[in-house]
Amino acid sequence: MSRALRYAPPLANRDLIVRPRLLDVLRSRFERPLTAVVAPAGFGKTSLLGQAVSENALSPAGEDRWLTCQQDDTTLSVLASGAFAAVGLSAPVPEEPRQAAAAVAEALWSAAPRHVALVLDDVHLVLPGSPAADFLRHLVGELPRNGHLVLASRPPLPLSVSRLVASGDAVVLRETDLQFREDEVAAFAESRGVPPELLDDVGGWPALAELTATAGPFAVSGYVWEELLTQLSPERRHALALLVAVGGADEEIAAALLGEDVDLRSLLEGLPLVVRSPSGWWSLHGLWAAALQHHLDSGQVAEARRTAAAVLSGRGQYQEAMGLLLDARAWEDVRRLVVEVCECCTALVPTDVLEGWLHRLPPEVRRSPEGLLLAAMAAEQASPAAAEEFLVQALEAARGVPGVRYACLNALVHLAFWGNDRRRMEFLLEELAELAREGHPGAPAFVALLQGVLAHSVDEVRSALAAPGLSSRPPPNPVQDWLHAHLVLLRLGDAAAGEVLARRSLSHPATPVHGISRCLLLESFRLRGRLEEAERLLPYLLADMQPAKVLTSPELVACAVSVLDVLGRHGEAGELLGRYRPVLSASLVAWAPLARTLAEAFHALATGDEQQAAAALRSIVPSNGGRLSGALRTSPVALPLLYVLVPEVRGRWDADPPPGALADLHAGARALVELRERGSATAAGAVPPSAWPVLRALLPVPWTAQLALGLVAAGQDGARAIVEDLGPPARATLRAQAAAAPPALAATARSLLRAIPAVPTARLHLRVLGPLELRRDGGVVTAPELRRERVRQLLGYLLTHDRPTRTAITSELWPDLDDAAAGRNLRVTLAYLQNVLEPDRGELDPPYFLRSAGPVLHLVTGGALEIDVLQFERALDEAARLERQGAPSAALPAYLQAAELWGGDLLADVAGGTWLEWERDRLRGRFVSSAVRAGNLLLARGDTATARTLAERALRADDCSEDAHQLLVAVHLADGDLVDAHRAMRRCLQMLRELGVPPQPRTRALAQRLTPRG
Repeated sequence: MSRALRYAPPLANRDLIVRPRLLDVLRSRFERPLTAVVAPAGFGKTSLLGQAVSENALSPAGEDRWLTCQQDDTTLSVLASGAFAAVGLSAPVPEEPRQAAAAVAEALWSAAPRHVALVLDDVHLVLPGSPAADFLRHLVGELPRNGHLVLASRPPLPLSVSRLVASGDAVVLRETDLQFREDEVAAFAESRGVPPELLDDVGGWPALAELTATAGPFAVSGYVWEELLTQLSPERRHALALLVAVGGADEEIAAALLGEDVDLRSLLEGLPLVVRSPSGWWSLHGLWAAALQHHLDSGQVAEARRTAAAVLSGRGQYQEAMGLLLDARAWEDVRRLVVEVCECCTALVPTDVLEGWLHRLPPEVRRSPEGLLLAAMAAEQASPAAAEEFLVQALEAARGVPGVRYACLNALVHLAFWGNDRRRMEFLLEELAELAREGHPGAPAFVALLQGVLAHSVDEVRSALAAPGLSSRPPPNPVQDWLHAHLVLLRLGDAAAGEVLARRSLSHPATPVHGISRCLLLESFRLRGRLEEAERLLPYLLADMQPAKVLTSPELVACAVSVLDVLGRHGEAGELLGRYRPVLSASLVAWAPLARTLAEAFHALATGDEQQAAAALRSIVPSNGGRLSGALRTSPVALPLLYVLVPEVRGRWDADPPPGALADLHAGARALVELRERGSATAAGAVPPSAWPVLRALLPVPWTAQLALGLVAAGQDGARAIVEDLGPPARATLRAQAAAAPPALAATARSLLRAIPAVPTARLHLRVLGPLELRRDGGVVTAPELRRERVRQLLGYLLTHDRPTRTAITSELWPDLDDAAAGRNLRVTLAYLQNVLEPDRGELDPPYFLRSAGPVLHLVTGGALEIDVLQFERALDEAARLERQGAPSAALPAYLQAAELWGGDLLADVAGGTWLEWERDRLRGRFVSSAVRAGNLLLARGDTATARTLAERALRADDCSEDAHQLLVAVHLADGDLVDAHRAMRRCLQMLRELGVPPQPRTRALAQRLTPRG
């Protein structure tokens, strides 16, 4: 089955009659959790669902998301990934059915208030008791109120629905419901231009009616197919039989089967029981298979499936291709495809799909070298020892078969790489080199990369990567691209080339390598000082971090923890480390202890426990004092951490400095040692400004602050910006240095401390949503200056404008005064406001909250000054971010926090100009829309009480919000309170009439629900 029919209902090849009695049942799918259509083949299940989707598109009662099941959907990864795609999720599929179902349910919930129906066709392909069936069962249980499931299946359904039917939460249309009634037979006969009596013997069976109408008046009941087929030429019957054998076709597959000059539309147009996708895939109903089963012999069927499979595998549609080959029992082709899918260390399809293929192989193929290779790749992650045993057997059995040997050797290299078994890799390298000499096209590239992995020096790595086989290799292999990126980034320090290769690996559809490729891409950003880009990529890396992936790629944890800590998100870093510490302990990968130690040490340094970090790092240092190059290949943060805290490793790095961007880390680490141990800023002065962003992105914040101190002390005044960027954590380091560093450094630290304002000891909380109120350490500030209108206006203006100029402020607050008088008034008002915010500040101390840079004023917020409007907006921004990530359950608390902060219009007791009115309107709009969104999410979850409160608050803020009116009506309907629902609807419609605007579709849909049916 083509992916073209996977996510959209097929288009009927002929006009369908409208069946209102059935469409009415399906239209009400948005009013119950589950609707099922269960009947044998030929009863028009797919056509009926397609009609229902089309009718709903004309007058939407909700949204439909379509998924056609396929043979591989018994595996969780395939069905769940299809459901993820249908509902718009791009995250990796969890390994547990309940978690996967919860993710889909959350995506449906995020669409609230819109009702969304996930329509699954051909559900009979999901076997009862399979992980995929468990996924469906859990999905039914997890559905929110705005989420609905529609299943079409031949009997029986793969899950029990009797309890839901008994409670009124499910409706099942069965064979007797789908049979044509007398009036429908007449309508169908008219649509096909045949007399109704011709269809007297079809027994209400839609497929038989279609066939009889097509076969014509001379058809004899029971021989309809034969009559129809006699009207077709032998060539056309043969072509149809070929298309049926492969499950349908598009132009490319049809050309491969029937010749380049085939016109697929002309071949299929006008035939019954034929559908097509909007993108051009044509599919014939399963009943055609029975009718045409004798038109091809088994050899012709097998050849057709082999031909179509070759096209599909060339597109990377390995699952569909393998399905055809297994059906054809084309074992030689199956074996070739196994090698293609498994030849690049990590299989190009999920493990459970490999297991499904393995179970369908006959014993003799399972015992073949390719079967053993498949068994090894299916076992690789869960049991590396078993995988290695299978691979050794496969190698022994595959003498003289280069393709199988290449795939087995690649997989064995992967296992040896995980185990850091250098001797084993050297042996395998010789085997691969022999394959390269024999002319295997992919072997030279892997030989070059493996030589790079085993190289002792940078020059050896460069020499290996310069091999002709690496540049002239066949189409890119994602694992080889990742390994190439790993080498150029962490051995050569070439961040630009590493980015290119990591992106190329990410572009491959083989998702198993996406996590580690994304990790390298993020590190390539950091090694060029592009911390903002690394921060933008971080959520995607975190989404990739499933336990099974961390087991085999522990470097993901070291990368994620260090980035979070550099960004100051220490709580998240600690939580992540705690979550994956047991996974890293259970990992069989050799560098898992290194990754764990680096993550723990970095987090300890970032949170101020240098002693713990040093002890952790010493636990992994070799007894011979080597520089532990394996740690650097795990994460670039290893270099500065080990160099600074473990003195015995320094000599190796100083004697053989790392190249490229890694040289910046080495220079920064040397400068830190000179500062910490000798009090000298000489080495810091030699660190070029181009390296500063790299060090900022890769060092723990206290070390970055200490290094910035050394840079300033060495005369690099531009480094002051680093200290300002770090914020309060930099002051903690500077205070310590001012007290304990040698005189020159201590003086520089004191100078920076004087130039960088100290964080006030008192905490302020400013409330501006509603009447203005300022609290200091919980107590209300009653200073007379705060009662001055101009002080309040100035505070409001600074809040609503980012770094305004003095001229802009005076033109708004004192528009009638000349520049000199307005400037004097501003200076006096600023002094009043400074006294209110920092009454205890010394005369020589720079102000913390109100800062001046030439003509620009800046109000510093956050930290010691909490402002409700900023908390309100941050909560809504966080909710929006989480919504974009498809996590409404995480967004809802942020919405509710914002609603709790809302106390009314901005500075409700302050008079202002248009700037203040505009800002009030903007914030009011954000509150109303967020309150309605939260209310709709709560309503979909079943919390009508809180949803009603939010709807009423939104209407008090803006009685003209149609969305808020809709929410209130929907809440009353959910509570069964028709009286209040009618009252709320009348209020809404009256408001719309007064505004002279038509109601939105949802308002009309709610009004329709209030109108009795019939």
